[in-house]
Amino acid sequence: MTKSLVVTLHINICVMKNYKKILIVILVILTFGIAYKYYKKAKDTEKLKLASVSLNTENKIDTFGELAEIFQNGLILKGFITVRNFSDQEYTINQLSVDGFTPKTQKNIAQQTNILQNAITVKAKQETAIPLQFKVDAVKALDLFKESGVIPEEYTLWQIITHPLEAYQNIKIDRLKILLKGFIEAEGITLNINQEIALSN
Repeated sequence: MTKSLVVTLHINICVMKNYKKILIVILVILTFGIAYKYYKKAKDTEKLKLASVSLNTENKIDTFGELAEIFQNGLILKGFITVRNFSDQEYTINQLSVDGFTPKTQKNIAQQTNILQNAITVKAKQETAIPLQFKVDAVKALDLFKESGVIPEEYTLWQIITHPLEAYQNIKIDRLKILLKGFIEAEGITLNINQEIALSN
């Protein structure tokens, strides 16, 4: 092996070692950068809060005919859950799971009908409203109305359908409420939901 070849090999080995060192340094910098980014977001976790939850019946319940309609076809609930971001960081909500329950026995009566299709960005220093929608079938709607104290416990579905006027005279629609339970997932941060909501009519 000639002297020049030895020198060339030595130079190549040194260059390769330097490349490895540079590569390691770059990887370390990137790792620390990513770690700091997640540390910063984790530190700001307490700045991501549930602001409010609102839910309304899709249709007004102003007449005994509308009451009978619910106990034939079910009840549609629509509203929003609002997330407030006090941080200067953006967060991406990638999962939202909320179910509806009766207020006393906590019987599961409603699941979301608007499943989150795309991630939602919560801008820094802003509030973001996320739509909610539920369908409560006729039988479960009866449970909800009874446990809310809207209608007497002894009422049956048949009585309401066949004698809606009598039922409506005993109804107290302003008492209607639902218990919402679930969570919002935002980049590893979980916001738990366990809230009783008065249903606006």
